[in-house]
Amino acid sequence: MTVNGQKGVTTIGMQYKPIIPNRIIGTYEQDFSVDNFESSIKQKLGHSFGMVIRQGITDVVSFETGLVFTQRNFGLNFALEDSGYAAQDNVGIIGYEIPFKGLVFIRLGDGLYMNTAIGASFNYFPSDVTVTVPIRNNQYFLQEGARLNRVQGALLTNIGFEYRTKKSGYFYLGSSFNLPFASIITFAMSYEYPPGKILAIENIRGSYLTLDLRYYFNEKPYTKTNNR
Repeated sequence: MTVNGQKGVTTIGMQYKPIIPNRIIGTYEQDFSVDNFESSIKQKLGHSFGMVIRQGITDVVSFETGLVFTQRNFGLNFALEDSGYAAQDNVGIIGYEIPFKGLVFIRLGDGLYMNTAIGASFNYFPSDVTVTVPIRNNQYFLQEGARLNRVQGALLTNIGFEYRTKKSGYFYLGSSFNLPFASIITFAMSYEYPPGKILAIENIRGSYLTLDLRYYFNEKPYTKTNNR
């Protein structure tokens, strides 16, 4: 194998993708205020990491899949007007993703490539989430997140740069966008003062932007005389 081609190469890699809070792409902030109860969620730094498997179809086209753990993190803000009650907390939404992507590479120099990719993923959400913030006596702020479905799909897009070495593997830096086909979870934000409460409910799409850091192990192409 040369560092210029990837046809017939199957390689395994590792990736870490911090989820970057931003106002341009992805679910950044959502308001839940109702009556004199003010509440909101705001995206925070999240994490996505796992393994990837790439199969080279031609020298410029590859297919990629894998298994990825993802945690979307949100800051919670609560306030009750005229009472002075206010609080903040955090909640994390855990998911597992199996991506399927087609990649196209453009050679920029000796061992250096630019790539774009598009595909989809199956996303599995194992549990609902709940955060309780006590105020005093029997009063408290409450956040509840209920999955809309255990398994959902998402659109994946990616752009980045890859440097391939002959002996030390491939090094990749890029960015990805994950856009669920529909909202992934329903959030309920409430002020509880038994026997009453003030409640606001909204669906969360859960889209996000990442910085992609990947490393692929160096492998030889499959041939009739090389059956690895």
